[in-house]
Amino acid sequence: MTNIPIISFEEFESLNPAQMYELLVTTGEELRCADEKLQYANYINAKLRHELYGRKSEKSTMIQPHPTLPGLDQVFDEAMSEAEDETEETVGGQKKKKKTGRKPLPAHLPRQQIIHDIEDKQCACCGHALHKIGEEVSEQLDFIPAQVKVIQHVRYKYSCKACEEGVITAPAPALPIPKSIATANLLAQVFVSKFDDHLPLYRQAEIWQRLGIDLNRATLSNWVIKAGELCQPLVDLLKQHIVTSSYVQADETTVTYLKTSKRRQKSYMWIYKTGYDDKISLVYDFQESREGKHATSFLEDFTGYLQGDAYGGYNEITSKAGVVRVGCMAHARRKFVDIVKIAPKKLGLAYQAVEKIKTLYKIEQVIKEKEMPPDEIKQYREKHAKPLLDNFKKWLDEIKPKAPPKSPLGQAIAYALNNWGHLIRYLEDGRLDIDNNAAERAVKPFAVGRKNWLFIGNHAGAQG
Repeated sequence: MTNIPIISFEEFESLNPAQMYELLVTTGEELRCADEKLQYANYINAKLRHELYGRKSEKSTMIQPHPTLPGLDQVFDEAMSEAEDETEETVGGQKKKKKTGRKPLPAHLPRQQIIHDIEDKQCACCGHALHKIGEEVSEQLDFIPAQVKVIQHVRYKYSCKACEEGVITAPAPALPIPKSIATANLLAQVFVSKFDDHLPLYRQAEIWQRLGIDLNRATLSNWVIKAGELCQPLVDLLKQHIVTSSYVQADETTVTYLKTSKRRQKSYMWIYKTGYDDKISLVYDFQESREGKHATSFLEDFTGYLQGDAYGGYNEITSKAGVVRVGCMAHARRKFVDIVKIAPKKLGLAYQAVEKIKTLYKIEQVIKEKEMPPDEIKQYREKHAKPLLDNFKKWLDEIKPKAPPKSPLGQAIAYALNNWGHLIRYLEDGRLDIDNNAAERAVKPFAVGRKNWLFIGNHAGAQG
């Protein structure tokens, strides 16, 4: 709602020129602010509609082309052409075509041959015997339902007939969960179904019920918690590997926590992952809030590069001596992509920003395909990526005055400029990634899973 003063025509005529001018300036400013708020509201409405009904992909192929401003993109276009030339697969001077059609079934699968033969092996014309000259082989994929069996542990008992002093029984086998009917294989099946296939425990209970086995959700939930406790030493080793590494990627995502039977609380699953390491370690840390103290506590003894988005919760840990913050170019790109998805023709500057960032990823694609070592990666980026980044920064500074600060485009530009030092830090070390996508991909199981299991029932279950 605007604060434009409402006066009658007679009152306006009674004003002196200075008062009229002041009133007109105030009214114009209020109208300008109201117009900006309306445009932003329309953008939010279009963004929400796109999130509900539009395509989620951020690939450049999903973005419609828009004419670029002349003279500003020469360096970017040259780099894009060079990168495309280096990544193009050719065979004998011609582009290699991708194979299409059905892929063959894996060779490691066992084969069962069923022979189909004709009954009459005499020629219908002359009556001579037919000779086999070849065969046609076609394959089908069959499925044998999972086998469920009961393992009986028979423990013999012994006693002495002479003294009759007690009974000796063979020792019981080691079990993952004492006094439980679950074997290690069964627990692995429950874990894979829940965490990898995102199958809630109540659905697993229904599957077991169809097999005639009574395993209720409470039993399955208890198994998950107990097995999670067994895995805790392994989690501690993974955490130690992460903290002692020199490059960590971090992210967080929301999960609903059923704190009481009547109260649901938005909580967070924090993700910490080692970067550029042959032995990748990944740890999920459940916390009831998004406060930065959780990252500070987890990475208390860490020194090195910490990569993530611009969330202020990492400020405390990155302000510590020995911890260097690395930004995420994908986050900077995403803010421009959100605009382009909704209005690709109206907001051409956003499309140009996406195209410029695209050239940086073309360079990363070349690096990945050539499998360069870190020292070569650093040199290659210095030669190809740094000029693009310098030009991009200059371009952002030039277009910043053209976008209102509170507009979506203005906010996207401000995000890139405010975090510029972090965004270009990947140039310093060839081990660093241009973005934090590896950690974000580790978040995906929760994004998919919470559509199925909806919430976390208790704190012990979240830690398990």
